[in-house]
Amino acid sequence: MLSKEKAREVIDVFTGATKHHTVVNIVENGERLTRFSNSEIHQNVEIDDTIVNLTLHNGKKSASSQGNAFDKDSLLKLVHDTEEMLENSPEGEQEFIPTPIQKVPELTGDSGLEKKFDIKGRADVLKRCFSTLDKDYTAAGAISLDKKMHAYGDCMGNFHYMNYDTLSFSSVVTHKDGATGYGAVTANRLSACDIDAAFKKAYEKAKTSRNPVFADLGAYTVVLESEAVANLLLFMLFGLNGDRYQKGMSFASDKLGQKLFGENLTVRDDVTNECTFQRFFDSEGYTRKPVTLVENGVVKNVLHCSKTAQKAGISPTGHSFNNLGFMMGSSGGYPLNVVMQGGDSSLDEMIKGTKKGILVTHFHYCNTVNPRTLQVTGLTRDGTFMIEDGKVTTPIKNMRFTESLLDAFSNITALSRDLNLVDVYGYPSLIPAAKIENFHFTSGQK
Repeated sequence: MLSKEKAREVIDVFTGATKHHTVVNIVENGERLTRFSNSEIHQNVEIDDTIVNLTLHNGKKSASSQGNAFDKDSLLKLVHDTEEMLENSPEGEQEFIPTPIQKVPELTGDSGLEKKFDIKGRADVLKRCFSTLDKDYTAAGAISLDKKMHAYGDCMGNFHYMNYDTLSFSSVVTHKDGATGYGAVTANRLSACDIDAAFKKAYEKAKTSRNPVFADLGAYTVVLESEAVANLLLFMLFGLNGDRYQKGMSFASDKLGQKLFGENLTVRDDVTNECTFQRFFDSEGYTRKPVTLVENGVVKNVLHCSKTAQKAGISPTGHSFNNLGFMMGSSGGYPLNVVMQGGDSSLDEMIKGTKKGILVTHFHYCNTVNPRTLQVTGLTRDGTFMIEDGKVTTPIKNMRFTESLLDAFSNITALSRDLNLVDVYGYPSLIPAAKIENFHFTSGQK
């Protein structure tokens, strides 16, 4: 892992080698991955990948280059190449505004994760899980210890650094006749890494999913476990990006302050919540701010980088992914510390209060049909069951839903008190289980 001192040295080389306004992001992703299938470990992989992204600004012009060599000659060549690009770049719409000096909290990770889940530790926990399976069941999945580092620096004097470890585990347990069950855990603290419980959940789901039947299509009351709620919530979060909002591509475009969802939907991006993976600064060096996105069904805010904030006439919210080269690295902002407010129920209570409905473990292969109406489609997976007279009864075959989330999130009739930590595009979110009325299933397996 690139040390704080070494990261500062690299940034100093860049800022001292050019007259242009300099922004530097150094990102390191280390992965200690164990994959398994047929209840056997079949792959152990260790990857360390460190990328430096240099961005130069001159008025309305900007240019960026990436590299992965950190000797001084390579760093100076990256400066030279970026300056040439800058000279030949067209002007953009906006004048670059430098990031003022920011005060950023220090992030302290949990060193116990690396000690507990080294290669032997990962093998030990999997061996223990596999030993609980009957002979007709097998398990497949992965357990990964991820080591992350991000350093930001610029010629204004900003310098921020963080490194921390995270653990992710997911498994599908399969019966020989094809029935499956799913369990997962994601955490940045050793105390939250109950892999045995997640594996047991997958096993129990697989056992109760045998001999599924075809369910009639149409509108149902659904009880969604936290993973399924998170699968849907993701599409709403993408729509609260400042760039999509300003381009009219969002369901929320021109509707800030309007009530678009039910009163019991409140979603925040809260970097102060220690259960989430806290990142206290963004790729532009701004301090990440807690932001209420939806409050009692009313869309309150969208997330901004410096460019979209300038257009909106407000301050950046600290949610930029610009200059990182990620898939999400467009303008605007994305939430990483999502907390969805719960209610006064529980998963069991929601089931008991359902006359006829469907229990969903999670969805997969979900896609947007229409971002302006938040219409989404996807499939149930790894444990879908009929609810009859307040009891989970028959397992049912996987079904495709097609639903507007504007409708679905307006038809929430119950939320669980407990919030579960669920992975949402690589970052954990605190999500309750939910009961939703009039949820539409449009096709299914026969």
